[in-house]
Amino acid sequence: MKPLILCYVEDCWAYFTDKPLAEQWGDDWNDAPYEHNAGEPYEYAERLAFEGEFDQPCTNQCNSSYSVERINAGAIPWLVTSRWSSGKCVVIAAGTGIDEFIKLVRDAGGDVYRKVTA
Repeated sequence: MKPLILCYVEDCWAYFTDKPLAEQWGDDWNDAPYEHNAGEPYEYAERLAFEGEFDQPCTNQCNSSYSVERINAGAIPWLVTSRWSSGKCVVIAAGTGIDEFIKLVRDAGGDVYRKVTA
């Protein structure tokens, strides 16, 4: 089984893929601002809900200058602890493994919710 890595974040949802980031795609992932154009991945291996004091690339901007393609290429991380956060400073970039994502969100004082199947 291939490791699952972060490929997209929208609101409180984090999407993970087992594909290389350059091969993972969704609607309008090459358009900026991503927050007004991009859709969730066409295919993904897992989706987690999370909460915490995080900023996303579009936080405090009317129209960010980023596309999902640029974010996944490393131009900016998907999540950074808010400057108002009282927790540990955490940066979560595209390509972060799912287990590391869970650890980092918890390190920042947040929580992650995973659907459990029987």
